[in-house]
Amino acid sequence: MPSTPARLSAAALITGSVVATVGYAAAFAANGNGDVRFTGSSWTGLYMIALFGDVIVLLGLPALLAALGDRSRRLNLFGYVGLFVPLAVLNVGEGCVEGFVKPYLAKHGGIPKNDLPGLSAFELPAVVIMLVGMVCLGVAVWRAGTLPKWIAVAFVVVPFLGAGWLKDAASLTPDYLLFAALTAVGISVLRSSAPATAPVPAHAGAQAALS
Repeated sequence: MPSTPARLSAAALITGSVVATVGYAAAFAANGNGDVRFTGSSWTGLYMIALFGDVIVLLGLPALLAALGDRSRRLNLFGYVGLFVPLAVLNVGEGCVEGFVKPYLAKHGGIPKNDLPGLSAFELPAVVIMLVGMVCLGVAVWRAGTLPKWIAVAFVVVPFLGAGWLKDAASLTPDYLLFAALTAVGISVLRSSAPATAPVPAHAGAQAALS
């Protein structure tokens, strides 16, 4: 990937990760846990900030391919898909239900005990893709050797943390870990793609002094 698009993607990756993290953390901190959070006055607004952060992260994901380089292209591709699909389906898609639909239901008759019809069927393929793809991504990062090893470990751990056994605010722990890893990826890409400063020839300096 050329330097300028890589840097733009990296900047989007960092910005989106920070915005999403702040939005999620603020939404839960200000409105509490359980179904009561959906009736909080700031829940929808703060959660919407997090959703915009997720979208910006999706725009910045090409920076991940730039960081991995040309080695293990198939693993890189599987890993990219394994990250893109759950972000789009679970964070953005299901997030719209969490941010807009459930608050409406909470104030108009209450939230049903069971999930909305068809929602589980929509989410299940994304969960499977996440489990397989992010393990591939972790292996790809480890083999590429262009990023810190802890990022590879984080990518492998995230899908298992997010398997559904964490509840309420704690359920966002894998998201925070993922966003921290993606921020580190973005910073690494910015550093590696920074334009090099051409050395000034010694004779040029001498000529400038004489003039």
